[in-house]
Amino acid sequence: MAYKINNTFGTLLVTLADGTIDTAKTDITLIGKGYAGFGERLNENFVKLLENFNNTTAPANKQQGQLWFDKTNKQLNVYTGDKFKPVGSTTNSTTTPTNAVLGDLWFDTANSQLYVYDGSAFTLIGPTTVTGSGVTQVVTEVVRDNTGVDRSILKLVTNDVVVGVISNLAFTPSGSETNAVALTAAGFSSVAQGLQLSSTVSNAKFRGTATDSDALGGAAASTFLKSDANDSTSGRLSILNDNGLILGAGSDITMSMSGDNFTIANVTENGDIKFTVNDGGSTKSVITMHGDSGDVRIHGNLTIDGDTVTSNTSTLTVEDNIIELNRNVSSNAGMPSYSGLKVNRGNASTATEQDLFWVWDETFADDGTTIHGNAGGAWTAFKSTDVGGTEMSAPTLVDIRANVVHALSTSAQYADLAERYETDMSLQVGEVVILGGEKEITRCDDEISDKVFGVVSESPAFLMNAEAGGNDTHPMIALKGRVKVKVKGTGQAGDRLVSAGNGEAKVADLDVCNHFNVLGRLINAKYNEETALTECVIGVK
Repeated sequence: MAYKINNTFGTLLVTLADGTIDTAKTDITLIGKGYAGFGERLNENFVKLLENFNNTTAPANKQQGQLWFDKTNKQLNVYTGDKFKPVGSTTNSTTTPTNAVLGDLWFDTANSQLYVYDGSAFTLIGPTTVTGSGVTQVVTEVVRDNTGVDRSILKLVTNDVVVGVISNLAFTPSGSETNAVALTAAGFSSVAQGLQLSSTVSNAKFRGTATDSDALGGAAASTFLKSDANDSTSGRLSILNDNGLILGAGSDITMSMSGDNFTIANVTENGDIKFTVNDGGSTKSVITMHGDSGDVRIHGNLTIDGDTVTSNTSTLTVEDNIIELNRNVSSNAGMPSYSGLKVNRGNASTATEQDLFWVWDETFADDGTTIHGNAGGAWTAFKSTDVGGTEMSAPTLVDIRANVVHALSTSAQYADLAERYETDMSLQVGEVVILGGEKEITRCDDEISDKVFGVVSESPAFLMNAEAGGNDTHPMIALKGRVKVKVKGTGQAGDRLVSAGNGEAKVADLDVCNHFNVLGRLINAKYNEETALTECVIGVK
């Protein structure tokens, strides 16, 4: 199988067939599988790499990053992708090099100065002194004072002239130590703390800054903030008193402190306070505080990043038609268990003070009954105490009162009216029951019984006495409507049904039917003899 030779970046250089070599793509020999004499070629490759392709001319099939030792100039070079550049060396010339890259060094042989290329231009490293001129630089120097203690200073030197000295403390130079004597001769018989200019440099001054700033003597009027004209400062302005700042021709706006409290006030009658921003070049109001009413209006969207928002109002009005909760939830997997409204009724010291909730219950699940419905959550009203922050741990359902409720039942496929009754045995959907037994109801085991009460419902449209118990102890008994019934034998749509014993029903002839034993009628024809759940309407005689 042919070798596929890739470079470091994963780009295919060449595909080598078995028994072949390639010398055109790179400056080393690429050897295919099974090539005779591969050892010689392989060893030559090692030698070339060891020599860094030592030659008077650059490699012809160069790759980016490849090294080449220039035999003529005795210099190592690297291929950048467009040319070979010297490695670990400096360009020595009297003119600025061209095609420089970041980090390149250039020694200016004309001025004996070293430069580095910063990506856009060559920046001087040093020395600052140009060949043929005096020293111009900041010089670090140790000077002995008149007490014999060495002091470190910075000398500001321009063309061999000491213009200034910087010291962290004041001292008098020694009269004998070499550096001290030279410093005195340069105009520094005593050294001040800070920056000091030479007394021997004619007209040496801090241009633009007062020479006696401690007293502000001799300073031009333009150097001070004006009290009677527009002016500005680039420094920080401090008002070190609680009376603060007054704005406006009529002293309309005041900013002041009272203890730790900061106050902004519009003292003009009915005057507003407005906060504006520059929105893409247009001035827009974001907050207006109305002086005539005390109202505050926010003109844009309001985002509050805190954990709690408290409104101490008696009435809250929301103009939007939708109030959104849990906006930060990205999927139903991140939904909290409860989301909705809470009505505080006190400290929950008694049952009547338990807080009330109207929430979306995300934990609401399908338990196979009609009273709890299907999984996916449900709107729920309940009350609960708040004990240690666990107010949702044991909620108690409460009533919802309304004039008329328009809703879809949890499952109304069979549209029957049912009620829960306590049974003395386990009952199945569709079984015929009677009143009696050891509890309230029991299975009807008699044929053509005149005691038939109802049929065990699977999913009633309306359930009475829903909280009496579960399906095991208090099954839902259909009293009227469409429901599945265990029917034995055949029959036609509209045939009357009576009990058949063992909790089953059957079609009866008219001569045995009466108002007491007929439990309902078949909705559709039944053609098999075996007992099966069949849709019927009960309560119809």
